[in-house]
Amino acid sequence: MEFLKENAEYLERKAFEALEEKPSFTLFFAEQAIQLYLKYILAKELGDYPKTHKFSILFVELSKIVKNAAEFYERYAEYFDLMEEAYITVRYLGKEYSKRSAEKVLAVLKEFKEVFGKWLA
Repeated sequence: MEFLKENAEYLERKAFEALEEKPSFTLFFAEQAIQLYLKYILAKELGDYPKTHKFSILFVELSKIVKNAAEFYERYAEYFDLMEEAYITVRYLGKEYSKRSAEKVLAVLKEFKEVFGKWLA
């Protein structure tokens, strides 16, 4: 399942690169990166992961392994909702998101890596 982590790392880099030129894609790439990091942890620790894009479901599964996973999700639920929305609207509806929204999402991504980094090693 190392490919999940490698793909997440690539998408994370792309999220930061898109900030200045195309902030909307920062949200899209960050959503994909966090989703793949979650699936990597779940696959590594539980042997499988839910076949979904919904952060709420992925964090419920993660809470079986990590005590503070649900708390982390709840703290940033509005940003996870925003990223889930961007996953569709950036690609298919041409919706634009602000640089400020993109920066907030990148902060969530950074904190995700700090909090759950032990399981990404």
